[in-house]
Amino acid sequence: MLTIALESMRFFAHHGFYKEERVLGNHFMLDVLVQLPEPEHPSQLAESVNYEGLYDISRQVMEVPQALLEQVVHDISASIKEVFPVISYSKVTLRKQAPPFGGDLAWSCVALEKQY
Repeated sequence: MLTIALESMRFFAHHGFYKEERVLGNHFMLDVLVQLPEPEHPSQLAESVNYEGLYDISRQVMEVPQALLEQVVHDISASIKEVFPVISYSKVTLRKQAPPFGGDLAWSCVALEKQY
């Protein structure tokens, strides 16, 4: 199994349940990990997953405001699988900085793992 990961991608986005969150925005940290069968010819990008493509998918999904982070991680996971059908496993983790619920918390986190 070959693992490809992008860790700690930083985005400013407008996701959140509360209207103020979708207006003001917040800082997010995103990790994407995918696994695929080991390529026969590891020197051929066509047999692998281009991490630039993973980033572009992540960026595009992060640009669309959603009320729930669960929807964001689902959309990233589904889009990655659609573009890279060779993927057999994915894990998408999204952290939101200082969620507005009155507690002293640096990040909240939502993760989605999928075995295909």
